[in-house]
Amino acid sequence: MKFVSTRAAAAAFGTLCALSATSASAQYTVKLGGAYFDTNATSTPLRGQLPAVNGATYLGNINLAHGPSLEVQNKGTVTLSIERALGDHWGVELILGAPPKHEVKLRTGSPQLSPSAGLTQAVGAATANAATALTAQKLNRNDGVVVATVRQWAPTFFVNYRFFEPSARLRPFVGVGLNVTRFKSSTNEAGDKVYNDGNPYIRLSDSYGPAVQAGVSYKLDAHWSLHASVLTARVDNKLVIETAHSRQEASFRFTPTVWSASVGYSF
Repeated sequence: MKFVSTRAAAAAFGTLCALSATSASAQYTVKLGGAYFDTNATSTPLRGQLPAVNGATYLGNINLAHGPSLEVQNKGTVTLSIERALGDHWGVELILGAPPKHEVKLRTGSPQLSPSAGLTQAVGAATANAATALTAQKLNRNDGVVVATVRQWAPTFFVNYRFFEPSARLRPFVGVGLNVTRFKSSTNEAGDKVYNDGNPYIRLSDSYGPAVQAGVSYKLDAHWSLHASVLTARVDNKLVIETAHSRQEASFRFTPTVWSASVGYSF
């Protein structure tokens, strides 16, 4: 699935390149550099059920009406992009990179927990209420703790406009485009202990959204150049966490800011 999204972006890039083949000033620029992701990403509160356990014994479920959130941490990575000029001012660009691996922290907030009817029926009201209180305490103890990691694949396609003439050394640019992001996440030991109900399985849906960027290029000579840019994109996805006996859902809707610097070679 992740490769399908990348191929689609590459196919669109190739189509526009083919349409511009007759342009006398067309050229490719390959850029290699680094980027820093300011994610601005915190999920909505988890909703669903949590397992109530006594040691390794499953007792039943606890209702989670308004649970903790998950906060994705910032990260740097290596980037690679290729741009094709379409005349003196326009160009198309495909930005790729090494998929960054972000830490994910638990943000407890003010969770609203209550024993389920099944739990109360199975162990009695007193034991069910005690198990619910212990679960709330466990969540609070893990506030701010890294409980998972998430890796993202985010090819982004841009149509860029460059200001000034091609002979200018310094050329600002702006771009609009499409971001495709796919996620893969897993819990760590701390995250597993929050549940004590087997290894949690995390599913994150893919995201397709608009992207914009602005930056500047500085030409060193006929081939080499320096580039700096800032971009942002709209990312929306659904989160599902499942264990042997429980399920929680949340969603992410965020606009990361990505700062990048690179060295380019034109040919």
